[in-house]
Amino acid sequence: MKQLTGAIVFLFLLSGCAAYKLDSAQTQLRNSFASGDYESTAELIETLDQNEIYKSKDQVLVNLEHGLVNHFAGNYESSSQYFTEAENEIDDLFTKSVTRAIQSFAVNDNALAYDGEDYEDIYLNVFKGLNYIHRDELESALVEIRRVSYKLGQLDQKYNGLIEALSKADTTSTDKDKWKTGQTNVQNSAMGRYLSTILYAKTGKPDDARIELENLYKAYREQPSVYSFKMPGDGELRTLTEPDSYNILIQAFAGRAPIKKQNDIRFYFDETDTYLKFSLPTLHTYHSRVRNIRVKVNNNPPKELYLVEEMDQVAKEVYKVKEPIIYARSLVRAVLKAGAAEGLKNRAAKESDALGIAANILGKIAQETTEKADLRSWQTMPGKAYSTVLNLPPGTHQVEVQYLDASGRIINRSAEEVHIDENTKLELVESIFWN
Repeated sequence: MKQLTGAIVFLFLLSGCAAYKLDSAQTQLRNSFASGDYESTAELIETLDQNEIYKSKDQVLVNLEHGLVNHFAGNYESSSQYFTEAENEIDDLFTKSVTRAIQSFAVNDNALAYDGEDYEDIYLNVFKGLNYIHRDELESALVEIRRVSYKLGQLDQKYNGLIEALSKADTTSTDKDKWKTGQTNVQNSAMGRYLSTILYAKTGKPDDARIELENLYKAYREQPSVYSFKMPGDGELRTLTEPDSYNILIQAFAGRAPIKKQNDIRFYFDETDTYLKFSLPTLHTYHSRVRNIRVKVNNNPPKELYLVEEMDQVAKEVYKVKEPIIYARSLVRAVLKAGAAEGLKNRAAKESDALGIAANILGKIAQETTEKADLRSWQTMPGKAYSTVLNLPPGTHQVEVQYLDASGRIINRSAEEVHIDENTKLELVESIFWN
């Protein structure tokens, strides 16, 4: 009995080590990406993968990181391939979601394949769309951006079958009503609508462009919980439906995506000597120093970019749909672990009182060490998106994107040379200050 108990605890402890190593690696990855040396960050991801810090169950995560790092390194084809692999894996894992969710009753969520958060699944299509714009494949870009709206529209229905299956599989005596999804106010992405309005206009679909523009207005008007900032001016937005009035899209990103942190909750019931531990992941947003972004072309006065979407706030709102399921699984898992520890203690106590006490202590240690929140997430995703459009004459232009803090001081800038000819339909100038 002693050997069995010790082996169980050892295996539990061992199973948690990989998750903590990955947490540390994610911090390392964020620091590397913030430096702006995207080639080095790509090499770091490869090193972490080769050293098996990323396991086979982390392939969605690896592909998301590769996708964004290659995007900002200018490797647009490779970026799209990584994002496509991540998207396909997310879809495949969701078809197995019932089996995987029931497995999570017995094991830590970290032991399961990471299936991506809903907001990650949505924003990967945004960056795939931007990849295609860079490659002047506007029809393909439009396909990707339209998937943003489709996926958001499916959120309310996505988890219904999973909820029903989990409720039936739950053998604990805890409240069955705990199995439900959360409510979200996001069914419409302003960023997705902004880009699709441009793409419809530039691909010769003026009626669709006007419809998308109205959907863009609705996104701001009907979702104040995530669009509490001042929307772009009416003149700026109406311009998007006039394809001959601009040939440059300036797309800038600032800040960081939310990070998951572990919130531990413990209960001890003295009457029954029962110990319960819940480790819940919670999303926390970063504070960005950037308050405004503007673009300067040649020696002309700078033009302000408009905050189109706070991706970090959308992420927090979308996460609410899945959050109750995560919490309910943690509750069931804690109750089952407590029951297993109680059974182990009782069996050991039949051998001797001393063995019963030892098994009781080891059981509680096992409960403590094996319960860990799943903190995996897309680390390099930016937090806020700013945009504007410009019309430049044929020729070569110096385009500088400037990032300003609350006092109006420029805290970062990026510049590139842009060539425009008479046939330029849409040139994308992209910048990021991941502070």
